[in-house]
Amino acid sequence: MMSFAAAFDIVEDRACPCYNKDDILQLTDRVVILPVGSPACLILIRELTELLFDLLPHAETDFSEQRGKLYSCGGCTGLIKFQLGETPRDLGEPGANKGEIAMSGRIEAISPAELLQVFHMHQKTGKLLLDMDGGSARITFRDGSLIAARFGDLDNQEAVYAVIPEKSGHFRFIPGLPAPLMKAREIGDFMMILMEGLRRLDEGEE
Repeated sequence: MMSFAAAFDIVEDRACPCYNKDDILQLTDRVVILPVGSPACLILIRELTELLFDLLPHAETDFSEQRGKLYSCGGCTGLIKFQLGETPRDLGEPGANKGEIAMSGRIEAISPAELLQVFHMHQKTGKLLLDMDGGSARITFRDGSLIAARFGDLDNQEAVYAVIPEKSGHFRFIPGLPAPLMKAREIGDFMMILMEGLRRLDEGEE
């Protein structure tokens, strides 16, 4: 994937619990950078992640055709509208805010499969803790790769497969890992594990 960077100005805020008009949202092919001091909304992160793939082919033209277009996020109690603004020169440079903050939310708002994709795509490092109807789970990421998972008596891939069908509960992501885990082996290719989990989910629903 080519290097990508864009910034969005929030131009309208209708009772959004997290963000305000004139806040700036920043997006690269590696991270989403949110306004300093604001909580991380996984619904907004999902919306921005989808925008990445739509905008990527237009990066070389500086998004000339997309400027002025309004985008929106209204997945919770409020609504914001935003449009492309001027990308800061230091966006994505070493030392920039990488958005590595604790995140939390409800699984009802974002499915486990989508949640895993967000942390994988943005190359997060840390532990995803889930408290669901089926029990508690822990999934560990290093730079977006899966290095451990535990759900009840299940470990690694089988634990991930069991988490994907869950429909309600609470999640919390804690960034950072101790040094020994930074050298742990991956439990498998992320996309292969995810696709197998979705396949099992489809078969179970049928």
